[in-house]
Amino acid sequence: MSAEVMKFKGVNYDTGTEYGGAPSRTNWDLAAVERDMSDIAAELNANSVCLYGSNPDRLREGAEAAAAAGLTVWIQPRSIEGDTATTARLVAEVAGDAENIRRENVEVYLNVGCELSTFAAGIMPGRDYEQRSARLSTHWPLFPLYYRRLNRMLAVLADTARSRFGGLLTYGGALWEQVDWRPFDIVGQNYYRLKYNERNYPARVAKFHRFGKPVVITEFGCCGYVGADVLGPSGHELIDYSVTPPRLRNRSDRDETVQARYLGELLEVYRTAEVAGTFVFEYVAEGHPHSQDERFDLDRAGYGIVLPHDRSPKAAFRTVAEAYRSP
Repeated sequence: MSAEVMKFKGVNYDTGTEYGGAPSRTNWDLAAVERDMSDIAAELNANSVCLYGSNPDRLREGAEAAAAAGLTVWIQPRSIEGDTATTARLVAEVAGDAENIRRENVEVYLNVGCELSTFAAGIMPGRDYEQRSARLSTHWPLFPLYYRRLNRMLAVLADTARSRFGGLLTYGGALWEQVDWRPFDIVGQNYYRLKYNERNYPARVAKFHRFGKPVVITEFGCCGYVGADVLGPSGHELIDYSVTPPRLRNRSDRDETVQARYLGELLEVYRTAEVAGTFVFEYVAEGHPHSQDERFDLDRAGYGIVLPHDRSPKAAFRTVAEAYRSP
């Protein structure tokens, strides 16, 4: 694989992920998915899309729609709360589907998982990923143990994927994870900028080249309200799901320029750091409806760059489209 700069200009696309409660996407209209893929290619100026989710059939159908739109296809199965065996079974099924698509002369890459130290069971203690995530700030003395467990799991997933898939592999590593990249072809990092790493963020990105493999930023993004740019991947915690219907916990002024500026700045950092590709998180957040009532405007605490109800482009969409238009 060539490590040319910004070879992959991409965006993440949720096909529906089971996070333990309601799925992130209940509606699956293949015609609508095909329109999304066409818009990603023609309007966003992207050449790649990463389809992620928990349903192998949706991942396959989404990948086929992406390929038909002329996009390079990346696929990432997510088995939330799965142990190694459960996650490996999902990876095996998706890897077989990905190989079938690849044999149709489609450029396909397989990402075996996302931030598994918290999303998977058995690496960190906790009854669910929310509890494990909450312990990140206090369990750091045990991180070396968690890294060993994580890398044992990743080695199994990589072997499983290679047994059925002949293309290149990566993984969506979290900010806090120390991944053994030897089983993989591409260094994949979910590398959000937030308050603690803002000052030396460009230097941190550049360090991923030390592994001697192409570097792809598999996730980056923020929400569209004042202050979301320093929260990065935790901006969605503004939503209170303990009430029905869910609502925002406190007042947060909607400001789409916050998200647009954040994405534009990071895309410039990545280009300067000569990464091989970038995947904005994310195209649409189906589970975050927009509302004129600010108490229920969950879209402002989502990462989508289009509105979920009509796919209207937000300010961030236009920023990304302009950046991706550049050679």
